[in-house]
Amino acid sequence: MEQIDILQDLLQCRIANEVFYNESLIYVKNPEARQVFTQLRDDEMRAIVNLQQRIDRLQSSEGIISKLFPLRPKI
Repeated sequence: MEQIDILQDLLQCRIANEVFYNESLIYVKNPEARQVFTQLRDDEMRAIVNLQQRIDRLQSSEGIISKLFPLRPKI
């Protein structure tokens, strides 16, 4: 399995978690529990953005940005 495939699977899992937290917030009335679910949702959103950016970098062609900021140092 390629790195890109693993990252895309992880991204789908993170998105499912974020959807779960959003749907749960509709029904949770306890303020402390809502705060926990909100924090977890926000953490998932940050992870989603980071994963999407990493996937985009891996999928991008050898453009100027990837030459300036390589994912791995060239040996």
